Amino acid sequence: MRGMCQACCDAMTQRAKPPMSDFQRSVFGLTTADAVDQKICVTCPKRADAFCCEKSRREYGISGMCQPCQDSVFGKHEHA
Repeated sequence: MRGMCQACCDAMTQRAKPPMSDFQRSVFGLTTADAVDQKICVTCPKRADAFCCEKSRREYGISGMCQPCQDSVFGKHEHA
């Protein structure tokens, strides 16, 4: 009986949390992981390899957005 319960719980979890990659692929045509692997922006598909600081480079790994797209979404920030 325990195996049946676990299978049921797994099925409900999968329904409750659809994979983010499916959503990203449907909206942007690719996932963040795809964009980072190809060194392109998930938002504007331009090359994404020049960032103004380490914080922006880390954000690229999270969101897949190049520096100009990050600036348009989050606003430009001053650098020390």
